[in-house]
Amino acid sequence: MLIYCGTSFLLSLAVELDANHAAARKVAAKFKEAVPFTLWCETEVKHGLQRVLADKKLSPSEHDAIVRQLHDDIADGIFIRPSLNEGNVHQKAQELSKKHTPAMPALRTLDILHVASALALGAKGFASFDIRQRELAAAEGLHLHPAKMATVQVP
Repeated sequence: MLIYCGTSFLLSLAVELDANHAAARKVAAKFKEAVPFTLWCETEVKHGLQRVLADKKLSPSEHDAIVRQLHDDIADGIFIRPSLNEGNVHQKAQELSKKHTPAMPALRTLDILHVASALALGAKGFASFDIRQRELAAAEGLHLHPAKMATVQVP
């Protein structure tokens, strides 16, 4: 089953001090397929790492090691660059916004783009610790990973 990972999940997986790190590792250990890693997801992950670095929750060497690991994971095929038609993703995002924003007004554009990307790729699962992304993904019939959360993140 193809599982799309939101940025909160990927950051939790990468940063050992993150409250959801253990849960992310447990979920990721069960993945059977390569994980789609879009360019905007990479940008958001790297930005998130910069924020963690700025908050002094990572040392510069830890930050650099995580970035190197991301690049190694791409080279090793753990993460794949999906072939996405941007026009189709944005069209799907607009449809999701129109359909769900009235009931979920806190949705952000990137939340919608992540779920639209997952749907465009034919993903059946969605890994995230972001409550807004999880709510939208569930509304669209994606299986959530982890199924239940102990710690809720609302960035």
